[in-house]
This record gives sequence, C-alpha cells and structure tokens, in this order.
Amino acid sequence: MKKIITFILVAGWVLNSYSQEVIQLEETTLHYEPTGQIVFEDYANGIVKVKENYQKQFQSNAIAFINENFDLLRFREESGNKDGDIYITVKSSNGQLNAMYNDKNELVKTFQKFKNVPLPFDVRNQIYTNYLGWTLTEDKYIASGLKGNIDNEKYIVYLEKGNQREKLKVIPARSSVTGVASIEKF
Repeated sequence: MKKIITFILVAGWVLNSYSQEVIQLEETTLHYEPTGQIVFEDYANGIVKVKENYQKQFQSNAIAFINENFDLLRFREESGNKDGDIYITVKSSNGQLNAMYNDKNELVKTFQKFKNVPLPFDVRNQIYTNYLGWTLTEDKYIASGLKGNIDNEKYIVYLEKGNQREKLKVIPARSSVTGVASIEKF
C-alpha cells in the first residue's frame, strides 16, 4: 500500500512538472522623459525655479535632479556666458540649490538648503531616544560639496515639549565607528 501511494505521489509530481507551459512575451520599448519641469528661468541673474512631479522630488536629491533636468548648454547660450564660470540658483517651494559650473561644464561646487526634510531613519531614532517626549516641529537641511558630492551636511532641528523649545545641530556620521550622528545644542 505504501508503494502504491508513493508511486501515485511521484507520478503526480512528475506529470505536474511537465504540464508547465512557457509563455513568450512581446518585446517592449522604454522612453526617457525628464521627471520634473523647469518653469521659470532668469538667465541674467542665474535663477531657475522648478516644478516637481511629486512632493519633495527636488530636495530628495537636488544634484541628480539638476543633472537630469537642467540644460546647461542652453543656459550658457541664452545668458551670453559661453566660456567662464557659471553660478546658478535653483529654487523650489522648500528650498534651493546653488551650483557653480566651470568653463568645461563640470559641476565644481554646490550648496543646498531645504526646510522640513525627512531625517534619515537612524538619525531620527537617535534624536527621539535622547529627547523622549519632545516633538520635532521644524528642521532645516544644509549641505555643501565639491564635484557633485556632499562633503558637509547638517540638520538644524527644532524640538518642543510644552513651553520648552530646543534647537539642535545634528551632523550625520560618515562612519559607523562614530555612531549615527553627533547631536549638540545650538
């Protein structure tokens, strides 16, 4: 009886594995379209304003957003600065990015400042652990760097608990040896 049941199970498994069909799918094509829009350009003063397709698109990675959506060659042509350094300011409703390009159209340095940026998960947890019962009411993100990298970054965080207010400067750690972030009263 055991042999018959075992044989039926094995035969069912083998027949089931052969009954699977391969389905051929049709070829698809992908098209690239920029994810944001530049809605206002003041070439004389180097000011650009952006319209985001979704909330906080620009501030989540401002440098990548500019690389994908900003036409530097057109900016040079319309501003009349075909060779030399160019300084631009890109603004959104939550902040701005200042960038400097050299005469070879390479990004030299950036400075960005945004308000109400979501804190990184580990940093947020460290703040909540150190300040139990406090409510984060506002924060600012300030960063600068060279050649598209972010070399210096910090968050200015405002906390409230009843009538008390605290202003903190939070600098995310670059390595796990120093912990998640350094937090100091500001």
